[in-house]
Amino acid sequence: MNKADKHPDYKKMYSVVKKLFLKTEHFKHGPYDETFFTTRVYETAKEIVKHFPECSKEEILAAAVLHDVGKSKLDSDKLFKGCTTLGTADEEWCKHPALGVPIAEKIMKKLGHSPVFIKRVSFLIANHARRGGKMKDKPLDLQIIQDADLIADWGFSGFIRPFLYTGKFSHQSIFGAVDFSLHGWDPAKDKALINLDVSKKIANKKLKLQDELLKQLCKEIKSDLL
Repeated sequence: MNKADKHPDYKKMYSVVKKLFLKTEHFKHGPYDETFFTTRVYETAKEIVKHFPECSKEEILAAAVLHDVGKSKLDSDKLFKGCTTLGTADEEWCKHPALGVPIAEKIMKKLGHSPVFIKRVSFLIANHARRGGKMKDKPLDLQIIQDADLIADWGFSGFIRPFLYTGKFSHQSIFGAVDFSLHGWDPAKDKALINLDVSKKIANKKLKLQDELLKQLCKEIKSDLL
């Protein structure tokens, strides 16, 4: 491993990714704020890798920063068409792992990373969305990045995103966002896709917080006018 591989400049990576997101129509500040989501995946990955000294920490964290950069190349005219549910994946959305690989490779090469490092990180980016039974014998590093990507959107993040989404796309009131949070998403279905027991424990803590926040909000909006 060269110097860049041993000590990746994650902040520089994120700076480049953030600029690419901010140039787009969709992936900036709002319901799909990928600048914020990227930081959450990175921090969640940091939390998971602490439990696995045998994993490739530097490569995992680099992938966490770069894994969704392909979303900056999605066609905004084809994106989210007819989507009425937060997080609905459409055909255009599913292109982002493959689109992200050449962008990430260019960023890492510019930052001085070795071909081996770039190849390994690119593998994680290309396969980070292949959850469940879509891929057999997944290496530990991939399991970690997949889990971080999934549970980073839970907890406080999972609490606020329905309100951002319904405000921009669905034109619903706060009551519509609350209804979606209560009835429009089944966390058990997504939890089944988590690979590691450590990740499941982290996910449970996040979902408990999310549930507590939602219960408190339900109390706040309770009224005899409704």
